[in-house]
Amino acid sequence: MPVEEPLPEDDGERRQHPWGRRASDRGWPPGGAALGCRIIELPRINDPRGNLTFIEGQDHVPFDIHRVFYLYDVPGGQWRGGHAHRELEQVVIAASGSFDMIVDDGTERERFSLNRSYYGLYVPPMIWTELDNFSSGSVSLVLASRKYDEADYYRDYDEFRRASGAPAAPGEPVS
Repeated sequence: MPVEEPLPEDDGERRQHPWGRRASDRGWPPGGAALGCRIIELPRINDPRGNLTFIEGQDHVPFDIHRVFYLYDVPGGQWRGGHAHRELEQVVIAASGSFDMIVDDGTERERFSLNRSYYGLYVPPMIWTELDNFSSGSVSLVLASRKYDEADYYRDYDEFRRASGAPAAPGEPVS
């Protein structure tokens, strides 16, 4: 009979958000506040016939899942993303292979290497994201808190920085 592998023991510290551990708890990335992003360890059922991971909204991710999409067949050297969301929350999972995800709040940037199908990266609203360094055959699975709405996107980085309240960069006009 399959047995669910227990999750690591909690260190007793109360967390503001019960879903997952902050990235800095596990050294993803080393030393940083992770800009509100955190690695979520998803349930795993180990079985010699093949492992199984399942995800339920509000139980394993901090939102109801309204949309699921995935990226695949990304050519070598290409990148994806390059936008932020006003309200949408998401969890990004390397369902197969590996890739890096860069998160940016307009002031700080951090890089996460995703390479396990039982870890997801939680990304709150108002975080600029970019994905790169895709391995051959990788699949990026994204769980989203809202249906697609173009009005929710920031696709211009300078506009995003102004909206996020980030200080003006040297030489950048102040609005």
